Amino acid sequence: MLEKIKEGLLPIIASFECHLDSMEYVKEKGEWYLRVFIEKNDGNLDMDTCVAVSEAVSEKLDELDLIKDEYYLEVSSPGIEKPLKTFEQVEAHVGSYVHIDLKNPKNGIDSLEGTLASIDGQELLIQYMVKAVRKKMTINYDDIKFIRLAVKF
Repeated sequence: MLEKIKEGLLPIIASFECHLDSMEYVKEKGEWYLRVFIEKNDGNLDMDTCVAVSEAVSEKLDELDLIKDEYYLEVSSPGIEKPLKTFEQVEAHVGSYVHIDLKNPKNGIDSLEGTLASIDGQELLIQYMVKAVRKKMTINYDDIKFIRLAVKF
């Protein structure tokens, strides 16, 4: 069902110079939610665009009529510290500051924050600081439990 919805929504979202980051259909506290996470192609998503996309998406969902349950539609940005759920999303954020949790500690480290400097195959090169000393670590994508964008202070 989500795949058919996605197919129907992609052109609508693109018409607002946005792209679909991710989508989920979940039940929370007895209520169904369809959450559509979008990003502006130029990186500057504002509330007016979210409202306009939400209205257009709502109309398209009514037309498609694929969801039989009552549900709430939420259209929003994935946020400044968005999770990177696919390898393609990780690849798109080379040069970004990220937080990584590892499945198993590497060199005594089970999580770190640093710059995703490059990707070679499945190997991610992370540059990070330890007590004002710049360090590098290569991490295989399969060894990552969780990765998200992070804010550098």
